[in-house]
Amino acid sequence: MIEASMTQYGGKMMANFTFTNGKKELSLTVDNGPMGESDMLHRADIRCFSHGNDITGKLFGVMDHDVINGDVGNMAKAMNWLQLSTDPYRP
Repeated sequence: MIEASMTQYGGKMMANFTFTNGKKELSLTVDNGPMGESDMLHRADIRCFSHGNDITGKLFGVMDHDVINGDVGNMAKAMNWLQLSTDPYRP
């Protein structure tokens, strides 16, 4: 399932897209920068959840709260994980 939402407050705009496959979820958040300095949504972050637990750090080999830039390579890695029939990162 794919769902999306958008939020705007002041000059700050943010859209969140959620891709779900069973108990796995990929969240892509896109915004217009820390101070809302652009009319374009250009800054993106990816988070991956397994059974409600954030496993992004394990999947990408980084610290748990590191930002994962929403680029083509990272999105492909996250989508490949989402499509796996088993979940190697299940808590």
